[in-house]
This record gives sequence, C-alpha cells and structure tokens, in this order.
Amino acid sequence: MLVSLNDLDNDSKVWIYQSDKRLTDEQVISLKEDLFNFLTDWTSHNVQLYTSGDVLYNTFVILMVDERFNSTGGCSIDKSVHFIEFLESKYGINLLERMNMAYLDDNNRPGDPLLNIVSLNDLNPLYKDGIINDNTIVFDNLVRKKSDFETRWKIPLSQSWHNRFI
Repeated sequence: MLVSLNDLDNDSKVWIYQSDKRLTDEQVISLKEDLFNFLTDWTSHNVQLYTSGDVLYNTFVILMVDERFNSTGGCSIDKSVHFIEFLESKYGINLLERMNMAYLDDNNRPGDPLLNIVSLNDLNPLYKDGIINDNTIVFDNLVRKKSDFETRWKIPLSQSWHNRFI
C-alpha cells in the first residue's frame, strides 16, 4: 500500500539508491510512475507492505517500509533489488554502485545548489583543492530509518562517515 511519507512511523526502514548520473525531468516523471507502481504492489509473504518512496534531486530513488504492519523478509528484499535492476536497465543508470557519493555545491548558486556526483576516491583531491570543505553538504545514503533520513541524510562533510576519505 502506497502512503504519504508523513504516514510512516519514524522507525520505518529506508533504502536509498543513488544514480551514477542525474536523470532528466522526463526520466524522473517516468521513473516515479514505475516506483509508485512497484510500491503499490510490493508484498512480503503475499501480504502488502505499507510503503512510501520518491525520486529526489533527479538522482536518488528512495524506498521506505513501515514494519508496524508487515515486516520485510528475504523475498520482499529480493523483489526490491530486482526492481532496482529493472530501473537500471530501463534508464541506463547504475543505482547499486556504492563508491559514488553526492554533495551540494552552493559556491556560486545561493538558494539553488548544484548536486555533484563523484567517486569516494576523488574526495581527498577535491578537499585539498578547496572545492569541498568541512561544511559541504553530503548525502549519507546509509541511513536506515525514516527519522535518520529526515535529520541525517544531508549533513556537513565533517559530520559524515565520508570524511575518512579526505
């Protein structure tokens, strides 16, 4: 069952998949339709899951499940991975690469920061060259529950696990 994010419990599980490139607005519209269809039909042991999701910054595919009603299991997780693989094939993107990260660059774009996608291996040179700094906002795609998604998904580099790469 697809519901509003606001209807999910704060302990709801979260999966964040980051694309290796930004999607066009047209792709996002199509991908959201695919996503909402998947979430509407997503089940665990033939029981519908209480779900929400979105595509944010034309880059991130977000899936959430409120396990107060039905918990996810191996089969439902497999279904979600197959769905992500379907999206990768349909849109020509990589959503399962975990060595990429994203940050916001507001140096010349106040109020409308540019999202950049880089390899974790590039963080140190970017930091040394002053392109990013301790206050640069990065996305922690490892958050696992809704409350953390809302408070810790976008955080300064200095507070993120990413800083060990600089």
